Amino acid sequence: MKLIKGVEIQQKVDLQVDQSFYDEIARWRCWYQGFYKEYHEIWYYVQGIKRSRNMITLGMSKQVSQEMANMICNEKMEVSCDNEAVSAFIDPILEENGFINNTQENAEYMMALGGMVAEVFSDRNNIKVSYVPAENFIPLSWDVNKKIDQAIIVVEQTRKKDFVYTLLRSHLKREEGDETLYYIENELFKANVNDSTLGQPVDLAIIYPDLEPYVEFPNAQRPFFAYCKPAIANNINSNIPLGISIFANAIDTLKTIDTVFDSFNREFKLGKKRVVVPNAWLRGAVEKVGDTSRVVTKFDVDDEVFQAMEMDENKEQFMDISPELRSQAHISSLDALLKTLSSQTGFSANTFGFEATGLKTATEVVSENSKTFRSKQSHENNIEDFVAEVVESLLWLADFLQISPYPTEPYTVTTSFDDSIVNDKDSKINQQVSLKGAGLQSRKRAIMEAQDVDEATALEILAEIEQDEKVVTAEMVDAFGVD
Repeated sequence: MKLIKGVEIQQKVDLQVDQSFYDEIARWRCWYQGFYKEYHEIWYYVQGIKRSRNMITLGMSKQVSQEMANMICNEKMEVSCDNEAVSAFIDPILEENGFINNTQENAEYMMALGGMVAEVFSDRNNIKVSYVPAENFIPLSWDVNKKIDQAIIVVEQTRKKDFVYTLLRSHLKREEGDETLYYIENELFKANVNDSTLGQPVDLAIIYPDLEPYVEFPNAQRPFFAYCKPAIANNINSNIPLGISIFANAIDTLKTIDTVFDSFNREFKLGKKRVVVPNAWLRGAVEKVGDTSRVVTKFDVDDEVFQAMEMDENKEQFMDISPELRSQAHISSLDALLKTLSSQTGFSANTFGFEATGLKTATEVVSENSKTFRSKQSHENNIEDFVAEVVESLLWLADFLQISPYPTEPYTVTTSFDDSIVNDKDSKINQQVSLKGAGLQSRKRAIMEAQDVDEATALEILAEIEQDEKVVTAEMVDAFGVD
């Protein structure tokens, strides 16, 4: 986070995004990683001695981000183009850069941190696509639709001996007459490893001898990065174009879930069997055997079950004070909280739950009118626009490098997603059978929906079914087989 706070950046440009929003991103990352020190580190006293421990967490921030990302971006995700020449050019580049796999992984980070960035650049005339963490992306300007057109990207940090070198890449533009010129500035900063600032600017050649400090792209019509965010309105700072985590408005619920889950685990640790016995039974008593004496105990002093108390040593007595476990109360509370979290993060209410066996995730088919399906479609729309922007940047960079000219024919980039989670075939058929049986659907419409055919084909299938279902009567067949 010191990179965002660096006074050098503030002096370089007038940032419209303040530090407080990046503090939120840092907090979301802590929750995503499963440990937010300000909440999960607990201090308490035992017999006057101050101690600390880390709260046990259910890790639901990671779970909700992973579930939503997996529904959208999985192995069935595909990128295609209706222009054969464009498709033949971009497909190998996307394949070489592992674009689909990287998008799947970074979609989860996007859900957790509120955004993901893909940067398009060249490495020895090879076109590359790399992803940038949300906190390493600083928008500088955007249009009325909050499409970011200028930004600073913290590319990477390199440590050498006692110094840290940070590479910043600024994607900028300027107006020249009626045209917009896009250009890139690369800058290297050097700071002591213990320094809390970005440091001082130094020569790029120290770390990157082949990197140009300034590059213009006279023909490009867009910047060489693409930004994507979850389909959720930013209610933390509505004036900026950055997105928010899908659990940004569910932090209080996440806290309560971890409190109850931690208590659930502590219930078994602190609620184990306890038996109170006289002190003498544990500390030992002198017993004479012949002419010798020895110290004996009636119980194993290392056994945690037994607790000593001042009692009458002459009476053979003990007290079982084992507490009653409140496991069912914890299970019910966790189940209710997880259903609340489901609704707060864009899922249907019953998506997550808790049973005696632990955390469960709904495996039933998602209906087309469910909240999960609507959230899935909204996020997919954002990712489809994001992929199209990446491809366009690839084409403009290829044109600049004279690898391939920007296409003169129009083209459309399409990203297809896995919709099998919405309705599998059996469920679709069963749904139509139920509607037909309840008189809410005609046979023709049921065939069209269940078998995904047009009206003409459905009528043909219906005619065949009616032919097969004709009732054979006695008048239609000669009983003696003559007619």
